[in-house]
Amino acid sequence: MKKILLIDDDHVSNFINQKIIQRSGISSEIIVCKSGRCGLDILDNLMNAETAGPEIILLDINMPIMDGFGFLDEFKKYPPAFIQDIKIVMLTSSLNESDKIRSLEYDCVVDFFNKPLSQDKLIELGKFVSC
Repeated sequence: MKKILLIDDDHVSNFINQKIIQRSGISSEIIVCKSGRCGLDILDNLMNAETAGPEIILLDINMPIMDGFGFLDEFKKYPPAFIQDIKIVMLTSSLNESDKIRSLEYDCVVDFFNKPLSQDKLIELGKFVSC
């Protein structure tokens, strides 16, 4: 994988997830944002620079400014050519089954992982990139 975009407002989770991703060697670039709005700003910048988006977005649900569902609603408005190869995995502490069901209703969401991220979950991510 070239780029992973990690969107989570929890500093400790971001730090741990970055370390797990770095140790795995599956990504050459990890971009971290603390809100859905920041994630959209990153995507805007990549699209405007005519640079490929991330291959995987790890997205938390509960965040200030813009939550994960707000991000997903805005994400689907991007041009299909830009987002068609981006896979989103919800990575959240939410144990609410309705959050999982709602997340998976979005075509761009390929899976729902409960925190924390692990090596096994990273291996699962590899199958989505080859889609």
